[in-house]
Amino acid sequence: MIGSSIAYRLAQAGAKVTIVERGRIGCESSRAGAGMLAPQSEARGPGPFFDLCMDSFRLYRDFASELTELSGLDVEYRDDGALNVFFDEEDERESEEWTAWQAAAGLALEPLTREDLLGLEPALRSENRGGVFLPSEHQIENRKMMEALALALGRAGVRVVEGEEVREIIVEGDRAAGINCDSGRLDAGTVVVASGSWSGSLLDRAGIDIKVIPARGQMIAVKGRRTPIRHVVHSKDCYLVPRLDGRILIGATVEYEGFQKANTPKGVASLLISAMRLVPELEGSEVVEMWSGLRPDTPDHLPVLGPTGLANLLLATGHFRNGLLLAPKTAELISRYIIDGSSAEEMEPFSISRFAANRNVESLTRP
Repeated sequence: MIGSSIAYRLAQAGAKVTIVERGRIGCESSRAGAGMLAPQSEARGPGPFFDLCMDSFRLYRDFASELTELSGLDVEYRDDGALNVFFDEEDERESEEWTAWQAAAGLALEPLTREDLLGLEPALRSENRGGVFLPSEHQIENRKMMEALALALGRAGVRVVEGEEVREIIVEGDRAAGINCDSGRLDAGTVVVASGSWSGSLLDRAGIDIKVIPARGQMIAVKGRRTPIRHVVHSKDCYLVPRLDGRILIGATVEYEGFQKANTPKGVASLLISAMRLVPELEGSEVVEMWSGLRPDTPDHLPVLGPTGLANLLLATGHFRNGLLLAPKTAELISRYIIDGSSAEEMEPFSISRFAANRNVESLTRP
């Protein structure tokens, strides 16, 4: 989603663009997510990252509409809002921390009593302590969004080479001159690395030390005789995302197990137990699909955007749990930088230079 969005915006600006993909574009973390556009639920404090997420969120409705019009595919943009449900005092204390600064910043949120919650979603477990409604949290059907973007790439004139792995970035002197892939050398005026969890190994071969670590996420889809919830629902242990086709997506684990994509008994069991605790009616549903994906994480859980120190080589990776949300803003920043050299200041908080200045940041814990 990140790389394809950048390519799409560059082609619209008149650039000649080629995407090289070892599999099929968008078939890693972009298709493995749940499609939540949730800058408020994900944020725990103000700062440049939250600003980046909100900027991208504001672009999203028009971005989705543009792709729908170009492709003819409905990407199922839904703006019903999201509920955060609390079950104990710890949940409530944590909520007070993040809702206080968001309310002070003028962001839309509404504290809910237990009765309020059950009025909005009667299928929720009745033994809850209330929650928060976030009316500005939206969702897309990310698989359809990726299909729409793939069609838009073709109409914009982007050349897409699938089934070819990039073996190395060609470095000549102090600049990137292109790439070597399975079919040979491809020269380029600019190389953008948007390879998700695989970005680190590719950059290492170019002499650039950056840790992009795969964070596995397991997910489940269930379907019953009816769809018991209308809103996206979060608890501290899982989230539930209702789809228009009647499925409920249950996600997601965060596991650091290398490049092993798998559904495990432990992961599946924890998600199902948490989901049934949240919405008891789900215990009678049919499990219709299970899958996992690898999110590209970094030591500080922030994306890496912009120049690398090698001329003509740019990064757009490490988006962790927010790649879908951040696609339109990342595309805007990277394409503007390539076309006219602007947007460097906006990308500075996410520059690769922060790792050189803070080499002691090594731990990987869930934010």
